[in-house]
Amino acid sequence: MSGRRAAVAVATAGLAFAAAGPAAAADPVLPLADVVPGMTGEARTVVRGTAIETFPVTVIDVQRSGDGPGGTLILVRASGPLMEATGGVAEGMSGSPVYVTGADGVARVIGAVAYGTGDQANVIVGVTPIEQMIDSSSGQRANAVARRAAAPVRRVRLVRDRAAAVALERRDPGRIGAYPLARWSVAGASRPLLAGLSRELRSAGVTLTAIGPRTPRPAVPLVPGASMSVMLSSGDLALGAVGTATWVDGATVLGFGHPFLRAGRARFLLGDGYVYQTIPAPIAGASYKLAEPGAVQGTVTGDRADGVTGVIGPAEGIAGVATATDVARGTRSTVRTTIAPDERTAPIVALLLQDEPVVRARDGVAAGTLTLRVSVTSPDLRRPFTYRNTYAAAGDVATLASGQAARIVQVLLQNGVRPVRITKLSISQRLEPRVRAARLVSARVQPRRVRAGGAATLVLRLQPWRAPAVTVRARFRVPGEAGPGPTGLRVLPGGADGFDPLAADLSQDLGVGLGAAARARAVRAAERAAPRAGGTRLARLMAGLRRITDDRNDTVRVLAPGDDPDDARAGVRVPVPYVVHAGRAGVRVVVR
Repeated sequence: MSGRRAAVAVATAGLAFAAAGPAAAADPVLPLADVVPGMTGEARTVVRGTAIETFPVTVIDVQRSGDGPGGTLILVRASGPLMEATGGVAEGMSGSPVYVTGADGVARVIGAVAYGTGDQANVIVGVTPIEQMIDSSSGQRANAVARRAAAPVRRVRLVRDRAAAVALERRDPGRIGAYPLARWSVAGASRPLLAGLSRELRSAGVTLTAIGPRTPRPAVPLVPGASMSVMLSSGDLALGAVGTATWVDGATVLGFGHPFLRAGRARFLLGDGYVYQTIPAPIAGASYKLAEPGAVQGTVTGDRADGVTGVIGPAEGIAGVATATDVARGTRSTVRTTIAPDERTAPIVALLLQDEPVVRARDGVAAGTLTLRVSVTSPDLRRPFTYRNTYAAAGDVATLASGQAARIVQVLLQNGVRPVRITKLSISQRLEPRVRAARLVSARVQPRRVRAGGAATLVLRLQPWRAPAVTVRARFRVPGEAGPGPTGLRVLPGGADGFDPLAADLSQDLGVGLGAAARARAVRAAERAAPRAGGTRLARLMAGLRRITDDRNDTVRVLAPGDDPDDARAGVRVPVPYVVHAGRAGVRVVVR
């Protein structure tokens, strides 16, 4: 097996999916042209555990909405004891298939429950026609029939959430506000990280429900009416939306009836789900399923206006593992997760993966020093890309270091030079209580007569944080650009962002790290640096990435005359046992 194939095999190993049995025959479809107001039927969904239940529905209207998802929207009214128990149709029921049984006794699916409205009882919902979900061309033909139908009494307009739907209907009684019945969940993430994670996803209109610790369960077959998850990650950290499977044809699964993230062609993880309970809240807010994303069963390949499309089978993913050790407490935490290889969302999961084990190991805000190592494996690279750095803080050191893994992942996946596939992301972090930060006071070189490019000893006088001054000696090579003759060398801190002297602000979110804007700037910086290097596009990109990640905080830089101090790669880096955060010194030597 070639190295590339072996790497892909490693990435996909361990992803659970439903045992392949006989191909499931798709349920028969009732043409949209045959759907008329007054029809009665039933919808299938899960309200607790994994058991599929039903509730009656009545078709109210079939209408074309100019701002609808993909064309026609079927309005139905839900009823029955189940709706009374759940407070109406709940968020998380999106994708619930709706069936109408004809005179021949055959139940045919007409579409998927997808949108809630602003009605007080949460029982008037929008159904996305199954023809639109299966094939856009047949949906367009069906819409032509719908446009010839009588104009609806109340027009549907899509809005963001239930509050907007209620406000629209109060403002304009001739309108119906329809919002996606989506419900996102995260399991395995610690509470201090939730606010930061929510902020990362807020621009996509995502509202998170935290489940608590992850509970692994056996895979449940994806059949119409069963819980279905679209996930950004699975394993110890499960993040995604739980809805319902609508239609299954062999290995193909359709669900939701509305978009997940409007990603178009996608590579998310497809899984089942488990519903702890359905919370009834018809007046205070939308009822919703308290549900956890389940076992991975395949890949979501399409995320479009009329729903998501998945394929059951082996799933491609990034194998993520992060470990944090707190030497003072003697604690260690390891988090393993599979990350969907989607270039837009993988950095968000990388951010969470780096922070989660630290929060578990330290159990509270901790000052001190954190040593970080990030390793990225790719079939495109001969060897893993590795990043190392050290951070020190008088407040929360984990937040200071947070976001570095996400920065690297975003550069590799989102750059405009040459995207790099990732099969494994490994992160290790070591916390110690001592704040190993120091200010540079003075420097000298022994011996004073040196050879350009030769070895010498750098003697540094450092003022550590809240500790007596110390002398540090380190071997280094004199910059080759120096000399000959008497020469002045400059000694500067190796990094500017490795130390935070302020006490932790407990009113702020923890572990939020580099935000999306900072990560985007890193991508642009790597792109700008790449053309300066030679070789293939891949070689140039990796040179650019190494350039922007050459920011070791536990070093000083020795610069020769003419070296640009603003160029991070200029001069010679000399490792020291402190995060040198400030100060500078001049050294006079005689270069032979």
